[in-house]
Amino acid sequence: MTDTSMRPAHATASRWERHSSLQTFAELLLGLSFTAAVAFGGYAAVTGHMAVLSQVAGVVFLVTLTCVLVSWFRAVEREEAPTAARTATVVDPISAIDAEYRR
Repeated sequence: MTDTSMRPAHATASRWERHSSLQTFAELLLGLSFTAAVAFGGYAAVTGHMAVLSQVAGVVFLVTLTCVLVSWFRAVEREEAPTAARTATVVDPISAIDAEYRR
């Protein structure tokens, strides 16, 4: 039998628990815009129609891809940051301004 009374229930939240609704929407839009770009692009290649919809879906896909990738990399960067820097009580004002500027 394992004694679990001394262990915390959850030390940290999982990646999915920290997901905001905006991130979820952006990731869903990424998949939908990719599907639309491929579908309309294939239809436009076969029939010569709906090329504009294919281009719009392609632009939406690229913009959404950029936003999602930036979000993912920022999340990884936050996870890799040293814990001492996150829990420091004394903050250098110039470092705080620099950190805000880099966001």
